This record gives sequence, structure tokens and C-alpha cells, in this order.
Amino acid sequence: MKNKLIKTGLLLMLAFASTSFSNEIRAQNNDVRNSQLYKLYQMKYVFGRKYNDVDVAKNALYSMIAMDPNDDSLKMVLCYYYFDQNQFASSLFVSLDLLSRHPNHEDALKINAMSYENMGVRDKAIDAYTSLYLQTNDIQVLYQTALLQFELERYNECTSSLDIIVKDPQAKALKLKFAKSETEQQEVTLEAAVYNMKGMLEKQQGNKDRAKQFFEKALEIEPEFALASQNLKDLSK
Repeated sequence: MKNKLIKTGLLLMLAFASTSFSNEIRAQNNDVRNSQLYKLYQMKYVFGRKYNDVDVAKNALYSMIAMDPNDDSLKMVLCYYYFDQNQFASSLFVSLDLLSRHPNHEDALKINAMSYENMGVRDKAIDAYTSLYLQTNDIQVLYQTALLQFELERYNECTSSLDIIVKDPQAKALKLKFAKSETEQQEVTLEAAVYNMKGMLEKQQGNKDRAKQFFEKALEIEPEFALASQNLKDLSK
């Protein structure tokens, strides 16, 4: 079960009009931005958004980028556009363009990692999530990394990631959503989710006794944790 870090639904869609990609990197071209043609594209973008016409809004963004190619805030908006429309190859390419100039930019790293993941390029996604974790120290990012490490059978790395998470006090407070049934979800603490994954790791490596201990630990923390309960039952099959 995947827990996506972000899916903003284009939270930055109007950001180009009022905010910057970041104060230190945005290069404004006031002559261009004050021109009538640029303002025309701005209005075209606004109306494209207002009338839910993604293609019109996206084309307007491209026109503004062509007129002011140094404004990376516009490219970040375009990046979110592509990701929101599940055009992951395009969101990846835009994020790579941004990261080539700003390697530590958090929003670009997030989209980059999730684009790789959605495209099934898990090794690259792990690299991007690792870079993001080193920037943010966000243990939810590290948990996403651990999920991918587990899928790629990089068990030692996955164990190391989970050990870091479970030692962080935030793991007791942060919540993740898991499927409880086909129609119902439940929230459990990140700590319980980590012990459940530790159990899955041990099970994959044939260590059923250790797996049982970790599943029981997850259920001790979250007694109604359906996935951990099912994993525990599956050990006896």
C-alpha cells in the first residue's frame, strides 16, 4: 500500500501572479512582465483555470515561459500541472530541468521522486526521496523510501531506514492511511506501520518468529490495525 506524500491538486496554480519560486533564485524581467502581450497570456491563463480548460491554461503558461524563461516559478507550476494530469514523464522532465539549476529545491525534488515512482523507475525514485529526506529530515519521506527499498528487495537498506524512523519521537504521532476493507480506510501511527513492515521484511527472509514479534508489536500499538492482523494470520498458513 502506497502513501503518497503529496498530490496538491495544483496548489501553486496562481502562484506566478503573486509569489516567487524563491526570493534568491527568481530572475524577474519587469519589461517583459509589464508588456501587454505577457498580461494577455496571464489573463488567458486565469480564464483557462476559471473555466477548467487545462490545455488553454497550460498553453498560456508555455507562452509566459517563452517570454520569461528565467522565471522558474512558472516552470514549477507547469510541473504540478503535468503531475496532476498524470503526465509523469513530462512532470519528470520539467523537474529535472529545475533541479539542474537548483539541486536542493524541495518542491522539485518531491515531484521528481513521485514522477519516477509513478513511472515504475523505483531506483531513481529512491535516490530522489533520499535527497529530499536529507533536505527535510521528514520521516514520512524516509518511510516512502523504505517502501521502495522493500519492493526492490534492498532489505538491509530498508531495515536501516525503518530503524531511523522508529527512533524518531514523531513516529508515535504521525498517522498514515491504510485500507481496512475494500471500502474502508483506517489511520494508524507511523510507528505501527514501521513495525508491520519490519514483520514483512522478516517474513520475506524466512524468519517467521521474528516476523510474528514485529506484527504483534504493531498490534500492541494499534490493536485494530487490519493489515498487521492479516499479516499475522498469514504466518500460520
